Amino acid sequence: MHSEEPTTYLNSKDKCLICFGKPEKWENGQNVDLIKHHVSYFPQVIAFVHYQCHAKIHDPNKPLTQFIQYEKDDSIKFYNEKEEDRKRNQENQNAKVN
Repeated sequence: MHSEEPTTYLNSKDKCLICFGKPEKWENGQNVDLIKHHVSYFPQVIAFVHYQCHAKIHDPNKPLTQFIQYEKDDSIKFYNEKEEDRKRNQENQNAKVN
């Protein structure tokens, strides 16, 4: 996997990159964290955004294409590689125990 490549974060968890709003709170006072949006998978470039703002990025009628800098199948490739790494790490840990 490309895990050796550093991950770039475009903003912090404190402010949405799209609307610049802070994380929200539910009526019960519980914080609702911003979510991670991959602007790019290879290399990893991540923006923290509200769920609603994430929907705006991927709006089928008017996507915010400046925040989509990857090819169609990159997300599948990324998560497949991540799962392969997880399995390999688990196998290595099991081998150390035995």
